[in-house]
Amino acid sequence: MRFVNRLSVAAAFGVIATVAACSDSTTAPPGPKAGTLAQHFDTLFAQAKALSATNIKYLLRSDLLSDLELAAAFGASPTNVTVTTSVGTEQWKGFVIEEALNDTSTTPDSAIFVFVYRDSMAHTGVLSGFHSNGTPLASVLLTNDTVAVNDNSRTGSFTVVSVGGSCATPIAGLVNPLIATDESATCASAVFNVALTLGFPSTAGVDAALTSISFPATSFGGERFVVAASAGARVSSAARLQAWLRPSH
Repeated sequence: MRFVNRLSVAAAFGVIATVAACSDSTTAPPGPKAGTLAQHFDTLFAQAKALSATNIKYLLRSDLLSDLELAAAFGASPTNVTVTTSVGTEQWKGFVIEEALNDTSTTPDSAIFVFVYRDSMAHTGVLSGFHSNGTPLASVLLTNDTVAVNDNSRTGSFTVVSVGGSCATPIAGLVNPLIATDESATCASAVFNVALTLGFPSTAGVDAALTSISFPATSFGGERFVVAASAGARVSSAARLQAWLRPSH
């Protein structure tokens, strides 16, 4: 698993709009629908990656789509999330992923990544990170494909509800290289309980409704990826996440 590099670009976020082939259960076993959604994100990832060759702002979109694909490819179904914006409630979808180093330290390196998205093409979504002690680290709003806005206020909480059996095997034919590298990790299906309240500064060209985004405690389906500790892999995931989310993007 590309643990160090993966955390240096953060992880997943979500999609609203209904993808008709998706299950909304956080506990149902993965099936063919997970593969259909993974293919959808794989196509969007490839398009964003190609566009990033001439417009670097598409790199963030390709990274986040890559992680949405990761969650779906290993069997997670998107969770319905009732999001309250500054003008009312909307139905979004989301995933949660935990990443950890398998070591014997008293404070193992790990982080939780929450990604919620507003539309099925993932034009708008939010990525949030939590340290393993439950402290919210930072959040970024990505909208209009290439506009990134860092949060200016945040509160939240998460708990790991349960960790289940092995993840599904990704379907063949996905072009995203992250899928193949993450197959070397130990992956288990998991359920997380997450709540978030985020504020974002008013930004030209960004929907004013997105200055405030929150949702109550919600049960999310997702995965827990664990990789063996190795030389150079003990840099704090939390510190890298904070660096990636600083307001320079």
